[in-house]
Amino acid sequence: MQGARMEILYKDRNIADMDAFMDAQDDRKTKLIDRRAIHESVSYLKNHGFDAEEVQRCLVRYFYVDLDLLHEALTEH
Repeated sequence: MQGARMEILYKDRNIADMDAFMDAQDDRKTKLIDRRAIHESVSYLKNHGFDAEEVQRCLVRYFYVDLDLLHEALTEH
């Protein structure tokens, strides 16, 4: 499921459209707390043109994210 959401973020980059997607998903956020998954998500988004601030904003908005691991991933990539 995370991969599908990452694809939508990459293809769209439109917050209003992503919000509509989340409404269709009953506003349920997925937990993003695994170190590897967070690093892969950050890497994927950065490789597709998102800067660090956009990555953080998107992941926090659409996932329950371990913020310490997110910060770690953002500073390493």
